Amino acid sequence: MAIDSPPPRTGDRPYKVGAGDIAVYVRRRITGGELLNGERLPPERAFAEQFGVSRGTVRDALRRLEEAGFVEKRPGSGTYVAYSEVETASIARSTSPLELIDTRFALEPQIVRLAVLNATERALAKAERALDVMERSEDDPDAFAVGDETFHLALSECTRNAMLVWITERVSEVRNNAEWARMRQLTLSRAMIRRYNAQHREVFESVRRRDAERAARAMRAHLDLARKSLVDAASS
Repeated sequence: MAIDSPPPRTGDRPYKVGAGDIAVYVRRRITGGELLNGERLPPERAFAEQFGVSRGTVRDALRRLEEAGFVEKRPGSGTYVAYSEVETASIARSTSPLELIDTRFALEPQIVRLAVLNATERALAKAERALDVMERSEDDPDAFAVGDETFHLALSECTRNAMLVWITERVSEVRNNAEWARMRQLTLSRAMIRRYNAQHREVFESVRRRDAERAARAMRAHLDLARKSLVDAASS
């Protein structure tokens, strides 16, 4: 099996591929079903040549993948995919909306701080396009939900941190489970969508103005409102 294309770049300017970039790229190939459980990965030398990095960088990437449970090293044989989609899908299905909000509280205020430091104009433009979709969708909860997911993923891409992008993608998977969809139908009234849009706009403008603390406060306020709406819906 060969890896036939380089890992994706982030932002406008080329930069040196690191272990994190390779690890996230291989994870995506695994979780997307292109690399199957039990399949042997290329040797370190082939990875190094493909991505233009040292073998030490490749070893670091493989170590990260092994620690995360995506691959296993077999002495004298090589490195093999050791990932079961069933477990990941099970976590996505079993995570409650409130557990998801708590996870986002731990993650997204720091994401916007890093976005302030690292966002390119191209990445900001992607986030703003998603914001425009949400602001046109006050009467369409499904369209709003799609824009919302895209917006938060775009903010993670603004960090230029491949690991944070990958984690945000896993959060998005949980947001698509049945329980979250049910709660979304209960909470996304026109008035609530309008309030969320105002908060999203505040987050975005704070990032664009490079005000890290204001962006983090705005994100926490947004997640506070989301949590309150979920609690209210669950108790009604």
